[in-house]
Amino acid sequence: MHFRFMPLEPLSAEEMRRIDENCVGLGISKLQLMENAGKAVAECVKHLYKGSRDSSKTIAIICGLGNNGGDGFVAARHLSRDFAVHVVLVGHEKALKTEESRKNWKILEHLDHSVTLYQGASIFGPESPLTKLEGYDLLVDAILGTGLAGPVREPERTVIHVINQAKIKKLSVDVPSGYRTETAVDSDYLVAFHGLKAGTRSKGTTVCDIGIPLEAELCTGPGDLLLHRRAESHKGENGRVLIIGGGLYPGAPTFAAMAAMRSGADIVTVASPNAEIIAGFSPNLIVRKMGIDRITTRDVESLIELIAKHDSVVLGPGLGADAETIRATSALITASDNLTLDADALRGLASSEYEGGRIAVTPHLGEFAALTGAEVPSTLQERIEAVKAFSREWGVITLLKGRIDIISDGTKYRLNKTGNAAMTVGGTGDVLAGLVGGLSTSLDKMQAASAAAYLNGRAGDLAYSRFGYGLLATDVIDRIPDVLSGRSQ
Repeated sequence: MHFRFMPLEPLSAEEMRRIDENCVGLGISKLQLMENAGKAVAECVKHLYKGSRDSSKTIAIICGLGNNGGDGFVAARHLSRDFAVHVVLVGHEKALKTEESRKNWKILEHLDHSVTLYQGASIFGPESPLTKLEGYDLLVDAILGTGLAGPVREPERTVIHVINQAKIKKLSVDVPSGYRTETAVDSDYLVAFHGLKAGTRSKGTTVCDIGIPLEAELCTGPGDLLLHRRAESHKGENGRVLIIGGGLYPGAPTFAAMAAMRSGADIVTVASPNAEIIAGFSPNLIVRKMGIDRITTRDVESLIELIAKHDSVVLGPGLGADAETIRATSALITASDNLTLDADALRGLASSEYEGGRIAVTPHLGEFAALTGAEVPSTLQERIEAVKAFSREWGVITLLKGRIDIISDGTKYRLNKTGNAAMTVGGTGDVLAGLVGGLSTSLDKMQAASAAAYLNGRAGDLAYSRFGYGLLATDVIDRIPDVLSGRSQ
C-alpha cells in the first residue's frame, strides 16, 4: 500500500465527482474505485496498530446509505480477518442508494462469522455499538461523503452527536461526515482518496492512491457533463445566449445558435445582417437584424444594449474580417463580461480592453499562429506550454482546436481527445463556439470550454459512426442530446 501526502490544491466535491465519472469513461468502474478506497481505509487502520493481527481489538464502522458507506463495507471485509468488526448501517439496506454499496453490503451478509451487522431501528438498541462506543478501540466514520447537500438530517444527525460525545479514537473516510455543516464528526484521523477535499484539514490526514489515472483528471470526459438545473427553474433562468455573427456566412451563426440551444440554454438570440435567412432555419431562434450586409461601428450601441440582456455572448461566427467590422468587434469585446470569441472576431482582441478570465477564445492552429505571431509548435507538450503562455499573457481561456484540443487558463490545462478527421467539414468550429457560449451560462469559462470540447467531439464521433466522412455540422448538432443524456456511453 502506498501513501502520499497533500496535493498542491484541495479538490472540490464537484471536481472529485468529475474525476470519478471520467474514470468510468476510461473503463474503471465505480465498484473498482470503491474496492480500492475501502482497502486503503483498512490498510490505514492496520498501520495505526503497526500491522498487528489482534482479534481482541474491536472496531466499530458506522456507515451511511451512499458510496461513503460502501467504502466502509469494503473496509470491514478487509479488516475482518485481523480484528473484531461491527458494522452499523444508519438506515436500512433497502434504502442503500447505489448498486456498488448494495453489492458490498450483500457480501458482508455472508460474513456472519467475522462481521456483525446492525441496521434499521436496532442501531439505537442496547446491543448496538452506538450505545457502548467507549468499549471499542476505534470508530470508523463512513456515514456521509462529499455528496451531502444541505444540513445533516435525521437519523444521521443524532448518530453524529452520539459519536462526538464518545471518548474514542475516530477515523473518517474521505471527509468527516457532515463537514462544512454545523453537524460534523470530530475525527482524530482522516483517510482521503486521491486528494484532500476542500474544506477539510491536513493534520492527521493520509491521502491514499486508489488507482485513479492521470487521464481522469487531465483529459475531458463524461464527468465534465455533470450539468444540473433546479426542478423549479423557469424560462430564461438556465441561460440566455446571444450569438453575434453572419454577414459573410449566414450558416455559421446559425450552427452556433443551434448548438447553444442543444447545450441546454433556455433562450438563444442571433444578431446578424442575415436575420431573414437565419429565421428561416429554425423557429426556435430569436433573430435580430443588425447591419445591412455586415456589422459595423454603427451597430455597436444597439448590440451593447442586447448584450446586457443576455448571460453569455458568442462573437465571431461568419462575421468577416472587414476593417470596420473588426473595429466594431473591439468595442463589443470591451462591453461583454462573459464572452466567447471565434473566427474573425479573434482579430479584435489585440485592440480591446477587458478584464482577465471572462473571455474564452477558440482558435484553430492557423488563427493561433496569427494571434501569437509565431509558428505553432509541433509536439503536444510544446503546444501545451504555448497555449498556457498565451492564456496567461492575454488573460483569456484558450481552447486550441486540433487533433488533441488544448484548453488552458494560463495555469491549469486540460486535453480533449474526442473528435475525428471528418470534423474538418465547415461549421463544426461554429458548433463548438456555440457550445462554449451555452455552457458558459452555468459553468466558469475553463469548465465550459473543457465540457464543450468533449461534447462537440463526442457528438462528432457519434455522427461519424453513421455518416463517415460525409457527416455535416448539423449531424453533430443532432447528436448533442445523445451525449448529454448518456446514450452515447
